[in-house]
Amino acid sequence: MTDAATAPQKAKRDRSPAFPFIGLKTAIDRLVAFEAYFKRHPAPAKQVGLAWKMKGWTSQAQQTLAALKYYGLLEYQGSGANLAAAISDDGRTYLRAQQESVKQAVLKRLALKPKNIAKYFGIWGADRPPDPVCLDQLVLKGGFTEGSARTFLEVYDVTIAYAGLSDSDKVEDEPEGEAEGQSEIDDDPPPPPPPPPPAQGKVKIMEGERIVFTEESNPQNYVKLIASGDVDATMLEALEDYVKRQKKRLGGVPRHIITGEKPPKSFLNSGGDDTAK
Repeated sequence: MTDAATAPQKAKRDRSPAFPFIGLKTAIDRLVAFEAYFKRHPAPAKQVGLAWKMKGWTSQAQQTLAALKYYGLLEYQGSGANLAAAISDDGRTYLRAQQESVKQAVLKRLALKPKNIAKYFGIWGADRPPDPVCLDQLVLKGGFTEGSARTFLEVYDVTIAYAGLSDSDKVEDEPEGEAEGQSEIDDDPPPPPPPPPPAQGKVKIMEGERIVFTEESNPQNYVKLIASGDVDATMLEALEDYVKRQKKRLGGVPRHIITGEKPPKSFLNSGGDDTAK
């Protein structure tokens, strides 16, 4: 028998610090496509991939949405089944600005929105050390996996260059409000929003169906008959058979209890013999 203490354990998956998996230029392109598709309206989170020709709530669509959120181009509205994505103030400013100087100022701000890009820009600046030095710092001290570290350097380089950042743009404090974990290159994608709960107390009428009969004894107690096509003799016979079975089942129940009527005197005088007939 294998000792539980020596049994092989499932290896814990390494998780790297969070960062957007695409560079800023690609994120801007995705923002332009988002606005072209959804215009100025917020987009349901599960449908954002449509703007980027991605089918459904795929891992790629989720990571792209998370990346634009990291750069501050999109922001979330609502939660759960009502989660939506909308263009942020910075994203709108970049899209509407006519002056290149205004656009460039926005790009510099957006490039340093992701927490870890801002962190290592504060250490390395625009002209970072050679790859081996940076990789050692990311893997040995920063908690990155080797593959994630290499991807981070690619994203870092293209983002800093596209934004035109220089060492004079270094910031002392890290940006606030950045949550970690949604866009890590080694992490599982975030789960899709849960579906809305089913409506209670209502029957959905399908295409081609219609309500042919309804009877209500009170708002919480009713019968509704839904039919599709012509009601023929076979259906009526089946319905009659159902009614007979229900009458038989209720045969021992006093009539006034079924109908809600006031108990008759005969029921009171007979000691309770007024069964439904």
